[in-house]
Amino acid sequence: MHALLTIREIPDHFQKGRDQMNIFEHKASFFGSFNDEVTGGSLLSLFQLATQIRQRMGKQGYLLDCYLSLFFEGVASALAYDAADEGFQSGGELQALCFNVLDNTEPKKEHPFYHRVKEAYAEWEGAVPYQDRYTQLCLLFFSLADELVAYNTARFVEDKDAALNGVVDEIRLQELYNQISLLAGEAMMEELNLRLKQRFLIAPLAVVFAQGLTDDLLNRLISRDQETSKQMFQLLMDSLSDTP
Repeated sequence: MHALLTIREIPDHFQKGRDQMNIFEHKASFFGSFNDEVTGGSLLSLFQLATQIRQRMGKQGYLLDCYLSLFFEGVASALAYDAADEGFQSGGELQALCFNVLDNTEPKKEHPFYHRVKEAYAEWEGAVPYQDRYTQLCLLFFSLADELVAYNTARFVEDKDAALNGVVDEIRLQELYNQISLLAGEAMMEELNLRLKQRFLIAPLAVVFAQGLTDDLLNRLISRDQETSKQMFQLLMDSLSDTP
């Protein structure tokens, strides 16, 4: 059984609890930090490993060049910058659908998420006391935010997977891997693959896309309602506190 804290111990215990609980006390919680472990070492050390593999292969060293070329072309076809921007822009898709539902109009293009927005709106139609149209849109948007992230991120991954098939021949990539492994040893190829992933795929594109969409959500949460001058996140909490 744990002993009770003495009066003298209580402030220290409370302070330790505060230090452990507030993860946003340090800026690193917002931006992260960087060290060599994130990228698996230096760029030059990666290519030194690749050079060793190629040297082991003798006259067939060109196979490694082909393998690396396919890998780099695949990565370059789907950049993190584009993924984040695509995620951010996809928030506008849901905004348009929300406006369609609020205005009782049909979207210009058929969208599988449209009927889900109508369902969500029907659940609280008439219960939202705010007059501003954008405020109504934001509250409808927030009720669907989690579903939107899951739906749009899954669709993004499917689209990128299909697009990658047009850039990288996966069968050829696997064939090259097998050939190189026979000549230089699979352990070295496994290490090279790991280093390539660490160095050039630092952040998974699905996560980057979801963060872009979340950035759009953040802009909506801090925007203000013209009628009450409250920020949208405050109105969201107000509406939740009224929920039985």
